Amino acid sequence: MALSKILRQLTQLYLTASCPLCQRNAPQILCTDCHRQLLGCRWPSPLSSHSATLSNNRASTNTTDLSVFSWGQYRGVLKQTLARLKYGNQAELGRWLGRQVGQEWCTHGPYKTQQQMIVVPIPLHSHRLKQRGYNQAALITKGFCRVTGLTMAEHGLIRVRSTDAMHSLNAQQRQTNVEGAFQVNPNLRTSTRSILLMDDIYTTGNTAKAAASTLTQAGYEVKGIIAVAQAAFSSPQGG
Repeated sequence: MALSKILRQLTQLYLTASCPLCQRNAPQILCTDCHRQLLGCRWPSPLSSHSATLSNNRASTNTTDLSVFSWGQYRGVLKQTLARLKYGNQAELGRWLGRQVGQEWCTHGPYKTQQQMIVVPIPLHSHRLKQRGYNQAALITKGFCRVTGLTMAEHGLIRVRSTDAMHSLNAQQRQTNVEGAFQVNPNLRTSTRSILLMDDIYTTGNTAKAAASTLTQAGYEVKGIIAVAQAAFSSPQGG
């Protein structure tokens, strides 16, 4: 009996995956402690939102608002989790995070009943995609759509121009960096024009606004962008 119990324990230990953040045994994707810390990064009000100014074209003075829905604050364990997803070859974290956001959306999302909306992930350039092996925004979208039942258009947008990493650029450079970076895929279905964008992180919003502007000019209605995390300085609380 004792030997049988030991064998069962060893088998369970072997079959239990390690937490990608702390390497401890994890019954799910993250261990219990890291999961608890991750939930602590959520905004106090579920899927907090605010509006970002979206110009339909650079020369126009007409602007509309792009609604931003974010699950949590870009800090702590959530920041670490997204870094492992993007740079640590932990693709399973993308779909898992998407499911967390999807569950919140089903309860608190403002458009949760509109099943005809299409969710379009912010694309990577082909060179970056080849280096990383996957688009983290697409993985998040897959998890999100699996929970919400919304339709995913993985290649609805195409990144036609490679861009520099935003963290090293000032405000003006960030805006210039993404101008003309996106193109609507000719195969994007036109029967339903309402679109939600999806990304992993929302900071200054230049990437999101460039992607939304491309879709708007093509005749689509962009309902907003959903992000797993939002930088504190662009948070609803901070304006």
